[in-house]
Amino acid sequence: MRKILVENACIADFFGIFVESGYALVEGERIAKVGTGPAPDVPDALRIEAQGRLLTPALVNAHAHLYSSLARGIPLRSFSPKSFGQILEQLWWKLDRALTLEDIYFSALVGGIAHLKRGVSVIFDHHASPAAILGSLSQIKKALSELGLRADLCYEVTDRGGEKERDLGIEENVRFAKEEVVPGRFSAHFGLHASFTLSDETLEKCRAAAEPLNLGFHSHLAEGKEDPLDALQKYGMRTAERLDQFGILRESSILAHGIQLSQAELELLAERKPTLAHNPRSNMNNAVGAAQVEKMVARGIPVALGTDGFGCDMFGELLSARLLAHHAQGDPTAFGDDVAKKILAQNYALAEKAFSVPFGKVAEGYAADLVLWDYVPPTPLNSANLLSHLLFANITEGLRPLYVIVAGEVRLENGKIPDLDEEAILAKARAKAAEIWQRI
Repeated sequence: MRKILVENACIADFFGIFVESGYALVEGERIAKVGTGPAPDVPDALRIEAQGRLLTPALVNAHAHLYSSLARGIPLRSFSPKSFGQILEQLWWKLDRALTLEDIYFSALVGGIAHLKRGVSVIFDHHASPAAILGSLSQIKKALSELGLRADLCYEVTDRGGEKERDLGIEENVRFAKEEVVPGRFSAHFGLHASFTLSDETLEKCRAAAEPLNLGFHSHLAEGKEDPLDALQKYGMRTAERLDQFGILRESSILAHGIQLSQAELELLAERKPTLAHNPRSNMNNAVGAAQVEKMVARGIPVALGTDGFGCDMFGELLSARLLAHHAQGDPTAFGDDVAKKILAQNYALAEKAFSVPFGKVAEGYAADLVLWDYVPPTPLNSANLLSHLLFANITEGLRPLYVIVAGEVRLENGKIPDLDEEAILAKARAKAAEIWQRI
C-alpha cells in the first residue's frame, strides 16, 4: 500500500481542525493519521517536507463546463448580445456545435490541468457537443483519467437540435452511467440543458431513462429571465414547479444558478432538497442577476459553489459570492463565514455522495485529496481566520498549490504535473482552438 507523509505542515480544514505544526499520513486512498509535532518514522513512505506551509482538503467544483476551455480569446464576427439568450445563441451554442471528439478531449485536458493547478480534485462537469454526442463523455473521462482527477459527468439533453440529437443525448447519458462509472473515480448524473429548451415529451423521456439507473439530474435552473418566461407562457407555471412535475427536484440532483426564482419556488426547493450550484462570476458576466443565496441557506436548501465554465478558481469564486452579496444587498456583513462554510460543506457532500468516501476534512478515514499551498502567512493564522487568509491571499498573491494529492496519489509536485508534457499539450490545444474558431 502506497504511503505519503506530509510533515512540518500547518494543517487546517474549513470546519474546525487546526494544527499549527504537525503531519498527515496517507495510506492508500485515505488519510490514516494526523498528528502534532514531528512526524514518526514510516518505512517506505514518500515524505513531503511542508516547511510550515498550509495543508488543507482539496477543493470541489460543483458545476463546470470543461468544453469551454478552448474559448479563451475567441474572435466573434458579430457579438452584440442584449440578453442572456442572445449570449447563448451568439457564442456558446455556436461553440458547442463546432466541437469534435478530439476537441472535447483537449478541452477537458486543458481544463483539467487548470483545475489541478488551482487545488481542485473533483469536477462535476456538464457537457454539450451536439455534433459529437456519442462517446463525448468518454473523451472527458480519458483526459481527466490522465490527470488523476475525480469527476462526475453528464451530457446536457436539449431539444434545440431536434429529436435525433435529443435521443443521442439521452443515449450518451445512459451509456456512460452503465458502462464507464468507476467507483471512487468517475460517477454520473443525467444531464439536462434547461427547462426552456426541453419539451414535456423530452422531460418524460429523460425521467424514464434516468430512473432505472437511479441517476440524479444535473441541469441549469432559472438562470436568465428566458427560463421562467418560457415556463409561464407555455405551461402556466414557474420553472422549478415545472421541473418538479418530472421528478427533477430530487435530493440527488444538481441545479445550477437558481436566480429567477419566486419565494414559492424556494419553498419547493427547501422541501425537495436538490443541491443548488451557485456560480456568481458567471452570473455577473452574463448580467442575469444575483441568486438569493442567504435566503436559500436559511431555508435549508443545499447550496454548493461552481464556476459554470468561468475559470476554475474556487477561492476566487467564493470571494466573488461574498462581494456580490455585499453589493446586491447593500450590506457589508452579508455572506459571512458561517454561510461560506455551509456552502463549502455542500461541495464536499456532493463529492461524498458521488464517490462514497468522506471529503472535506484532514482527519483519519477521510479521502486523501489534499493540497499543500505555497503560502506562508504574513499575519497570524488560526482556525477562526483561515477563510479570510485564503480568500485574500488569492487576491494579493495568487494562491497556488505546491502539491496536490488525489485519492492518495501525488498529481501535482512542486507546481508541476509529473510525467506530463504540458508545453506540447498546450501547443496542440492552440492548434485545436484555431480549428474550432475557424468552424464558428
